[in-house]
Amino acid sequence: MEVYPGVFVHLGANERPNKANGWAISNTGFIIGKDAVAVIDSGPSYQYALEKINYIKKLTNSKIKYLIITHHHPDHSMGISKFLELGVEIIISKKELEKYNKYGERLLIQMKNLIGEKWFKNTSVEKLNYDATQFPLAIDLGNKKIEIELYENGHSSGDLVVLDKDSNILFSGDLVFNQRAPTIPHANIPKWIEYLDQSFNYEWSKLIPGHGPIIKSKKELQLTRKWIETIHVIAMEAVENGLSPAEVLDLGVPNSLSSTKLSKETWNRDIPVLMRKYEKNN
Repeated sequence: MEVYPGVFVHLGANERPNKANGWAISNTGFIIGKDAVAVIDSGPSYQYALEKINYIKKLTNSKIKYLIITHHHPDHSMGISKFLELGVEIIISKKELEKYNKYGERLLIQMKNLIGEKWFKNTSVEKLNYDATQFPLAIDLGNKKIEIELYENGHSSGDLVVLDKDSNILFSGDLVFNQRAPTIPHANIPKWIEYLDQSFNYEWSKLIPGHGPIIKSKKELQLTRKWIETIHVIAMEAVENGLSPAEVLDLGVPNSLSSTKLSKETWNRDIPVLMRKYEKNN
């Protein structure tokens, strides 16, 4: 959908990956300028990327010149190979590119095993070379300017955030979730909270989260903050008190978070991950 002239968003299925949604669970978008198009996240597969590219070509003769990957998680990055066929410039943080190159094949196999091969026909992980990009990065698409900021060691090792300067619409990637539990497999939660409290505290007109409906009020950022702060404190205190993950999971999701979409499965998956991480750091 067009949320502002030249700014488009595709909302992913705000649910777990399954055979019906083809892992298309994250939000993607693109921004059309007079001379070029910048795409924000490739989606989970070659087929998803192809459909997105064909849709863009129906709307504009401007060249698809940039693909901005907010981070390496597979719902955001596994369509890269299709965009490479167009010769687009891939913009991704150095640390997240390293993770894509290192873990991409394994992630793709996991995706196929979980929801089947049919969704991933022609999908491949291409080893990418990295030309160091200095952030923040300003790009002129032709009467349409965007800025790309790097947020290191928050939700991932290097999240990219995209701002359309004309509309003041912000694509946050997975630094923000809406109406569902945030995932934390590679997160530095204290830093992530700092970003939510400081870096996002300015007057954007709309915020496109990594998952869930478009955000129009800063109050809607509190779901992400409350979830990650609570799971961080509980995991940290459990480690300090010598509890096992099983003992923590037996207590269930805190009442204040239990109504959040995908709360139980996200909590049950992420508590052991966080506790192992904190045990190692002690």
